[in-house]
Amino acid sequence: MTKVEGLSISIKKKNRTYSLVRDVCFKIEQGQILGIVGESGSGKSLITSAILGMLNHLEGLEGSVEVSGRNILKASPQELRSLRRDLIGYIPQNPRESLTPTLKVGSQLVEVIAAKTGRNGRECRPVAGELLQSLGFSAPEKILQMYPHQLSGGMCQRVAIAMAVVSRPALVVADEPTSSLDLLIKHEIMKVIRSIQAKQGFALILVTHDLDLAFSSSDQIAVVYGGRLVEMGTAEELMLRPGHPYTRDLVRCFTRSGAENCGSYYIPGEPLSIYTRFTGCRYFNRCRLRLEICETKEPACVRLDNGRVACWLF
Repeated sequence: MTKVEGLSISIKKKNRTYSLVRDVCFKIEQGQILGIVGESGSGKSLITSAILGMLNHLEGLEGSVEVSGRNILKASPQELRSLRRDLIGYIPQNPRESLTPTLKVGSQLVEVIAAKTGRNGRECRPVAGELLQSLGFSAPEKILQMYPHQLSGGMCQRVAIAMAVVSRPALVVADEPTSSLDLLIKHEIMKVIRSIQAKQGFALILVTHDLDLAFSSSDQIAVVYGGRLVEMGTAEELMLRPGHPYTRDLVRCFTRSGAENCGSYYIPGEPLSIYTRFTGCRYFNRCRLRLEICETKEPACVRLDNGRVACWLF
C-alpha cells in the first residue's frame, strides 16, 4: 500500500514563508489507480515530486509518504536509490526526451534492467525482448536495434513503461503519460499500462490534465486546487455527484453539461498566485457558490459519502 499523510511543502522567500502544498492525505491499495487532476499550477507536480523523493532536500517538507511501509521523505540519498530501484517506477511526460538519443533502445533498456535486477548484460538482453513483447511489440529484437528518433511517440512511451516496471515495483507514478500522444494512441497506452498492472499488481498514480483519461481509467480521483486536495472519491461518484464547486466546474467543462447556446463551459478568472496571502478558500474568487465565511476562513476536510471534501457547503 502507498500512504500519504499530512504532506505539506513550503518555501521561504525574502523572509516570508509561502505554502505551496498543504496537508495532502490519501492512500492507494495495490492494484488500484489514483488519478490526480487539477489545472496547471495547482500543485500536482509538487505532490508527485515529493512522492518520488525529489524534494527531500527542502526544509519546508513535512508529513510522510510510505510505500510498502518505507517512508520516502525520511530516506537518505542511498536509501532513495534503493527505493527507486526496487519499489517505485516512473513513467515520464515526454518519453522521447527521457531516452538518450545517441544510444540504441536495447543498450538503454539493458542498462536499466541490469541496474534494477543485478543481472549482467548478456542475461538482460532476452529479458528486454520479452518485456517489450509483453508490451505489444511484435518484433522486439528490431526495436532493440533502433534509436529513439526512429520510434513513434507511442513506441517511446512503451519503452519508458518497460523501464518503469522491470523491477516489478510496488508503486508506479505516471506523470502526464499521454500528453504528447494523439487521441487514439493515448487510450492504447493506458490499456497497455493497465494490462501490465493486472499482471504485476502495483499501485498506480496517474497525474493528468486529461479528465477523460482520469475518469475512464482511475478507481479514485483526487482533485487538487491551490496546493490542497479539495475533494477525493471514486471516479464514478465524482463524475455523477461532484461535491466541491471546483470539481463541479471541472466536470461541467469535461461533459459540457453547463454549455449554453452550444458554447463551451469555462471557469472564469485565474487561480490565485502562491505568493498571494489569503486566509480563506483559494477558490473564493472563482466560485459561483461562495459564502461569506469562504473569504476569511479555509474549510476543513470532511467525510462525504465514500470520499472527502474541503468546502463550507458541507
